[in-house]
Amino acid sequence: MTTSVQTSGERWNDLDAVRALALFLGIVLHGVMSFMEPRFWVIADVETSTGANIAFYVIHIFRMTTFFVLAGFFARLLLEKRGTLTAFLGNRLKRVGLPLVAFWPVVLAAIITLVIVANMPAAGSAAAAAPPPPPPALTADTFPFTHLWFLYVLLLFYVGMAVIKVITDVTRIGAPLGRALDKVVGLLTKSDLITLVLALPLAATFYFNSEWMMWMGIRTPDTGIIPNAMAVAGFTTAFTFGWWLHRRADLLDHLASRCWLYGLAAVGGTWLCLTLVGPAPTFATVNGADHPIYCLVYPLTTWAWTFFLIGLARVLLKTKEVPMIRYAADSSYWVYIVHIPLVMLFQYLIKDIALSVEFKAGIVIFGTLFVGLLSYALFVRYTFIGTILNGRRSKVQKGADPVLQEA
Repeated sequence: MTTSVQTSGERWNDLDAVRALALFLGIVLHGVMSFMEPRFWVIADVETSTGANIAFYVIHIFRMTTFFVLAGFFARLLLEKRGTLTAFLGNRLKRVGLPLVAFWPVVLAAIITLVIVANMPAAGSAAAAAPPPPPPALTADTFPFTHLWFLYVLLLFYVGMAVIKVITDVTRIGAPLGRALDKVVGLLTKSDLITLVLALPLAATFYFNSEWMMWMGIRTPDTGIIPNAMAVAGFTTAFTFGWWLHRRADLLDHLASRCWLYGLAAVGGTWLCLTLVGPAPTFATVNGADHPIYCLVYPLTTWAWTFFLIGLARVLLKTKEVPMIRYAADSSYWVYIVHIPLVMLFQYLIKDIALSVEFKAGIVIFGTLFVGLLSYALFVRYTFIGTILNGRRSKVQKGADPVLQEA
């Protein structure tokens, strides 16, 4: 998606690892949904598990916030590398816009096909009493981005960032404003108040929402061309902070020094959130103002997880060049694009088999990973598809420098 290269020419291996983790965790999150009770996924397995509920809940707390922090970080890195706003936007249209346009119809068709197959009456059973209702008319409010919504939201962020940059450049306030905000972000981060400041926009959105499904946290903006207020508050804050984190990349070392503290806060916050809402999904809407503690603890926990993962990766991988992580970062984009139909296919194939949830979830998750990674290696990495997604990749010759180059 974005080349993760430092100004010195080296890659940000630590952030590569976190970004790949965020995308691969999407496979885990969707992979356990068929085992959750009560049911809300299109494919329902004969086995259910509270562990599946908890796995979904925990991953959903932080995954996309973490992803958008890294997206903002790498967006500014790419802008500096390309040098001009025009070149940056051209790159983003190719790497993000084109995949959205090209793969969305294929992915949607595959999902619809699997939905139809999964809901067909079993052989020998009575046919359904009545056909399912027709899908809603396609409007601005019902447009189904599926799991590729993140590409659409990224495009909105890039456009918004470009508009702000043009305005600040024309008015010549960009440089002094940037220096002032650099100091503010630095002070807040080093004083550990940054978590509270970043949590407040989302907390306020939760609090003032009168029809909020608490258990689901941030409502996923996968339907409609106008993202919901929760997604706007949570993900815009994350992208903006990531952008500024690139300006103040020295703060990554502070996050690393505090990573275990953030980890403890993340675990404690998750426990408190689950205590307040329970491990079973509930889709009844509530008035956020009636749950002020949860409104604040949930986003605080979100940011604790995000800072823990970024800080831990910094501790472990700051000075290490790990080719496997580089490969994972490159492949994760493709694997995430194609994973939902694969997840649904594996879930459908095993849904009626009497095996443990853990074993069946492993089949779904690792089967999807295997097929996704194999297809990447055979049909994507060194083809025009890989060039669109990540830039041109040259096969390493024996004895050559194994640094991947982007066209």
